[in-house]
Amino acid sequence: MVLFLETEAREGLLLYEKDGEIHQKPMERAEGGLRVRVFAHTSPFRYAFRLPEGFLGSHGLEKTLPRYDRFFHLLAGPNPPEWALGAVYYQIFPDRFRMGRPELAPKDGEWRYGGRPIRKKAWHEPLGLEGAFEFYGGDLFGVLEALPHLEALGVEVLYLTPIFQSPSSHRYDTEDYLRVDPHLGGEEALEALYQALVARGMRLVLDGVFNHVGATHSWFQRALRDPKSPERGMFTFRPDGSYESFWGVRSMPKLDYASPLTQERFVFGKDAPIRYWMRLAHGWRLDVAHSLGEGGTNRKNARWLRALARAAKEARPDALVIGELSYDATPTLRAHTLDGAMHYAGFAHPVMAWLSGRDVHGREAALSAGEAWEVLWDHYRALPLQVRHAMYTFVSSHDIPRALWRLRGDLELYKLAYALLFAFPGSPALYYGDEVGLSQPNPYTLWQGDPYCRAPFPWDEALWNREVLGFVKRLARLKKTHPALRRGSLLPLKAPEGVLAFRRRYRGEEVWALFAKEGARLRLPRGVDLLREEEVAGEVEGQYLLFRPAG
Repeated sequence: MVLFLETEAREGLLLYEKDGEIHQKPMERAEGGLRVRVFAHTSPFRYAFRLPEGFLGSHGLEKTLPRYDRFFHLLAGPNPPEWALGAVYYQIFPDRFRMGRPELAPKDGEWRYGGRPIRKKAWHEPLGLEGAFEFYGGDLFGVLEALPHLEALGVEVLYLTPIFQSPSSHRYDTEDYLRVDPHLGGEEALEALYQALVARGMRLVLDGVFNHVGATHSWFQRALRDPKSPERGMFTFRPDGSYESFWGVRSMPKLDYASPLTQERFVFGKDAPIRYWMRLAHGWRLDVAHSLGEGGTNRKNARWLRALARAAKEARPDALVIGELSYDATPTLRAHTLDGAMHYAGFAHPVMAWLSGRDVHGREAALSAGEAWEVLWDHYRALPLQVRHAMYTFVSSHDIPRALWRLRGDLELYKLAYALLFAFPGSPALYYGDEVGLSQPNPYTLWQGDPYCRAPFPWDEALWNREVLGFVKRLARLKKTHPALRRGSLLPLKAPEGVLAFRRRYRGEEVWALFAKEGARLRLPRGVDLLREEEVAGEVEGQYLLFRPAG
């Protein structure tokens, strides 16, 4: 491969680790910097640069050789599928999005969940505290009906939270992985949705809940009743008969990937769900990917994530497999595992803490624009080059409070958050309803996402915020039409204090992105304000700006 370093230095060395030693290779002068050709003998390939002024790694210039974790990391392949790079996502929680066929909806008290009868609620009935027991009746036929709305919005990839048979409304406690929940319309509805998406040039990503099963799953029930059953080894039982589960929740017993039967049923077998459903989907988001592993822990986590991703790609070569990595995604993604991850630590958390003044748990977080930028910049540089544009990047999801609620209804800050989302490297993800200004009913003294962030979509258009909807459509259009925003590199941009600013560059095109929570006055060269589609030069004022300099 050829590495090019943009620099004013006239000489330099490439440093790379091989067989425990640091090797070095002189770099040649090239227009605008230095370059070197090198064979990547392993993956990930770790490298840094030695320049006259110091050592350059992912954390910038240092006076001494950086630690290996501060080297740059390059994966030799396979790379994420081309279609996923910078793609615009839309996340749907199926029970709360749209009711297509009312007769499919569960009936009030139709079954018991956790010893209590389920509730069937009217579409506009307020949310209750027990979200898993409450069903509103959304289904996949409803999603199919909504495709014109999503297409007009600019959506390219649909991500559905779990759709397989389950006794709860969130469906993260699966009881049959090979059966689409009948209350969502079954496989007939999934196939119709898949075909309609393909016809529109859109793609579908499913939620893979492979860290745990539901306690009502027949495999777990056999393991529970008979200690000598083959299924017993699929789970981690303690001497007192209790068992390991997701976050200690008994309804979600954790799978043990040390078990050959677990491996066969979830990874290697032809009916393993990650393979089976690739005929009706284009990829997977792996639930709690950071927790999956052996012996009731995440032991050998990277090995099994790698195996799951390989299984999906064997069934569909252009499949995308990303993970819910709720904390630092860097070590996992450097380990040649997944195509990307939900960008919590490197985007959602720092951005929303800066804008709202509170972290995701509601604790005070006095983060300045400069400090927020340092977190974004740090995580971006630490990620392997190939996965940066496949990161699922967002400000709202089904697990955290909605962005508009966190910002206390401040529409300008909300628009700033979404402008930053679409300007940043990665694949921007809209959470259903965010595009029309859907918020939460709970008071700020009760800082909570689930269940309040899972309200039904307001299909009464009189309830929509048209300003927000138009703004999001413009952002999606810009992401899709400007290569610098979709595939460009990320570079710092000098700006006044209080302004978070960066540049995106790709093959001669450059876009400047500037964001000021309190507003700012900026002095610009001649260019185009992309959001307003007008030429500007000199002083401008505002809270957010996407600017393409002339020339």
